[in-house]
Amino acid sequence: MDDKLLSLSFSVEANKGVYALLLGSGISFTSGIPTGWGILTELCRRIMRVNNADEEDAIKWYQEKYGKPPLYDEVIERLARTSSERQGLLKEFFEPTEEDIEEKRKLPTEAHRAIAQLVKEGYIRVIVTTNFDRLIEQALDELSVQYQTLYHESDIDGMKPLAHSECTILKIHGDYRDTRFKNVTDELQQYSDSLTELLQRIFDEYGIITSGWSAEWDTALRDTIKSVKGRRYSWYWHSFTKELNSKAQDLVSFRDGNIILDNKGADHFFKQLLENVQSISEIKKTNPESLQIKIQKFKKYLTNGYEMGISELITNETKIVLEYFNTINFNEPSSIEVLNQRIQEIKDRTKTLATLVYILANNACTPEHERLLIETLERLTFNKYNNGTPRLLDLQKIPLQVILYCSGIALTKNENYETLDKIFVKPRVRDNLNNHWDFATYTAPSNGLHDLFSFLYSANRYYLPVEEFIHSYLKDMLLESQLMFDVVEYDIFYDIFEFLRSIKCRHLGKDYQFYSGRFGYKHDKRHIESLLKEGSLNKEWKVLALFNHDYDDFKKAFTKLVDDFQGSYKYNTNGLMDFYEEPSNS
Repeated sequence: MDDKLLSLSFSVEANKGVYALLLGSGISFTSGIPTGWGILTELCRRIMRVNNADEEDAIKWYQEKYGKPPLYDEVIERLARTSSERQGLLKEFFEPTEEDIEEKRKLPTEAHRAIAQLVKEGYIRVIVTTNFDRLIEQALDELSVQYQTLYHESDIDGMKPLAHSECTILKIHGDYRDTRFKNVTDELQQYSDSLTELLQRIFDEYGIITSGWSAEWDTALRDTIKSVKGRRYSWYWHSFTKELNSKAQDLVSFRDGNIILDNKGADHFFKQLLENVQSISEIKKTNPESLQIKIQKFKKYLTNGYEMGISELITNETKIVLEYFNTINFNEPSSIEVLNQRIQEIKDRTKTLATLVYILANNACTPEHERLLIETLERLTFNKYNNGTPRLLDLQKIPLQVILYCSGIALTKNENYETLDKIFVKPRVRDNLNNHWDFATYTAPSNGLHDLFSFLYSANRYYLPVEEFIHSYLKDMLLESQLMFDVVEYDIFYDIFEFLRSIKCRHLGKDYQFYSGRFGYKHDKRHIESLLKEGSLNKEWKVLALFNHDYDDFKKAFTKLVDDFQGSYKYNTNGLMDFYEEPSNS
């Protein structure tokens, strides 16, 4: 299989709705429907024959007779005056007769049906086409997929936003049933403002898969593509031949595109793409030993105190996570699309380990449990690869953050602050480049991951992009596995963990731009206020295990946190200091 087709397949599966299609007449070739140029040539031939001429080049004859090149709409206007007459004129080119149906002509092809299935499954939501036919619409109708079709500037004004439509088909040259066509020669130099703006949005915000379009004649479309400078997602160009024409090659070079050669045509290309995407999806869903089975086995080991089984399960899942990085080409371009694909793969491979670690931390009651948590965190500090694209190299740090949060949230929920303190300070860093750092410094999100997720979430402008990613990922994972009662409970313990981690870092005296945590931006801090009130009423407050069991140490670190809040416009202090008082000695 072509490596670029494989890459495209993984990316389409991992990034639903991110890719749009740009389709030309080649997509309908096997249906027997002629191209727009083919129809124009045939109509010019008929005009020529009616004029008792019989030249080999009907287009050239037309130009000599009328003094200008034939334009699609003008030729049709010359032959049919009314809308009904024009539809009747064109009907024979697009609508199948009984004989056509028997011969399976002028019907949706395998390519159209594969595209419709990709739309139905949510992988494709935008289709731009230069074709006049309705084969895409017919294929979608067969699957009962809802869509909006735009084939005139007036349609754009009332369209649903792209994000709110299950599928949008933009027919930039019109629909054969509505003869307000665009020119199919290279005379058309520009589109209307509304169409240009919509196309620019699509070419900027989506990855593009091009098939069946030669780029030879569409001057305005080429110019519109070149007017978009962004490179959010990749451009893939399916080619039937080894050599593209000069105009197509120019666009591929301009977009840093990837050419996928498949000389078996659009039917084979889209059918294979669909099969690949579906296979990848199924592989992700199926596991020789399902997560639920592993959870049940792990809980049984914990109940029976089978320490060897507990260690083997955690160790094997850690190996699976680390071995994944052997499959990455760290020198490939780090586009948003590639990074999102890789992150999804990391999430899939980390899910089982994260779930088992959460269960272990929630039940940690033996020195062996503590040792296994610390050992797992240490193993995840080992970054095997140090050469390559920086953002791709930073991917190696994601599992460590996920497992640290899983452990910390579970220990916080279980009020096991003694073990929580140990996972903050005990793990040793195995990264050869940074093994002089202590664990707290090494796990600061600002050391690598902040830049990565700021790049990915630039449109969201998160202050804490790493924490937003982890919060979202673990929420889905813990609720799906029913390890948290609901999202309210999850948010409470997530916030308290980050709150305690923030104070602990200040207690350690680490000045590495540690954030406040997501809680720092919230107005509602009632669960943190309750924790502080508990500390003011209880001389044996368990939280003090994080601070040498010393109130003075806690107070100094907490005061530093509040000072940091008040020194930055970003944070919502919400009077946190008002909720803390040292317990009286009485």
